[in-house]
Amino acid sequence: MPPPRRLRLDDPNASGLLCGHHPSHLSPARRWATQALRSTPCASRPLVAALAELHANALAHTASGLPGGRVRIEIERCPALFLLKVTDDGPRPGTQAPALPEVIHHPETATGGGFAAEGGYGLALVESMALYWDFVGDPGEALTVRAAFARSGHIRDHNR
Repeated sequence: MPPPRRLRLDDPNASGLLCGHHPSHLSPARRWATQALRSTPCASRPLVAALAELHANALAHTASGLPGGRVRIEIERCPALFLLKVTDDGPRPGTQAPALPEVIHHPETATGGGFAAEGGYGLALVESMALYWDFVGDPGEALTVRAAFARSGHIRDHNR
């Protein structure tokens, strides 16, 4: 299996990586992101953790996780923000309704009691650390999840 490959992007403040369908590409993608951010480990930690979750979600829930599948990752370094984009290959063949990115809140885990149902943790983690996140694309097509992170590494204050 070929290793992930760097993408040539026109913007000098942007970096890109194309990964294959195998979960072994998760670790090199995290290392690449840490280098692409050109920042301190503390400042890069939230984005790198979110990238790992979004990458894993793409492999688990879309055609990106099938043989020949791909995950495209882009990072843009802006003056006050890091912008992350993770694009999948669209829904798996044969799926009835294409799944859209959704955070599943489990009230019992907010108070520390009980176990949450499986699912929703990846985007819940992204939501807890990103200043903002959304997705673009049409159901049934490739989707790109986008998230913005403070260059300082500070995460969003949920008490505001």
